[in-house]
Amino acid sequence: MITDRACGDILGDHLVRDDLRRPLGTKSVPSPAAHATDMTSASITPRLTTDDDLLGMRLAHRVILRDVTRLRELADRMLADPSSFDRARYAATADYVGLFVASLHHHHNVEDLALWPLITSSAGPHVDFTELTDDHDELDPLLDELGECTRGLPDPAAVAGFARTLRTLSEHLHEHIADEERTVFPLITGHVSADAWQRFEKDAQRGGRADFDLTRFFAVMTEDETERVRRELPLPVRLMVAVFSRRQRRRERAVFG
Repeated sequence: MITDRACGDILGDHLVRDDLRRPLGTKSVPSPAAHATDMTSASITPRLTTDDDLLGMRLAHRVILRDVTRLRELADRMLADPSSFDRARYAATADYVGLFVASLHHHHNVEDLALWPLITSSAGPHVDFTELTDDHDELDPLLDELGECTRGLPDPAAVAGFARTLRTLSEHLHEHIADEERTVFPLITGHVSADAWQRFEKDAQRGGRADFDLTRFFAVMTEDETERVRRELPLPVRLMVAVFSRRQRRRERAVFG
């Protein structure tokens, strides 16, 4: 039996194999050696990461904001009319929030432990990520608090805490992600090589859950992005995405209706 984690590793390997060793939605770049056979490797300037290469990170941010907004609206409905929620829906909500919290913790850990050092090594030690790291230090306890609240549902105090925490979390996440994209994205495209970015994305995929994370990516893509990505994905990956998407749709119907 293939586990969700194993499927995630398989997906990661497919997405970064030799003919697809690039972020989602970007075109492959010919090897410099194909155009400059007389040049030594030392004289070749590495291609920098482009804005298109950042599609995966943009999608991750879209997914986070979509989910926290939907959960905030759900919590407000739960607070206003608890009789419209049965125990099965409360349980499904707790399970979904558990996945959301784990996914966002993973996202923050990848940034703190891998992305910030990558940018610093590429751009120089003058780059300061203190504010963004401080944001993570504020957000992570809120995520843990959110999980605690869902485990207490449908207790009225837990419902109130769930709604209150989501309001605070939503405000913080919208502000944090806007700040991050404004400050970090130009550093990546200005200093990080495409090869280094591709290695970073491959490593970042290893800790995620494909049945939760990847399927939500497709839900926030534009039509053009979806078409570009589907053209690049090998058939085995497309089949796994189809299976995982059905599972995710059932999961979301149980929570959001």
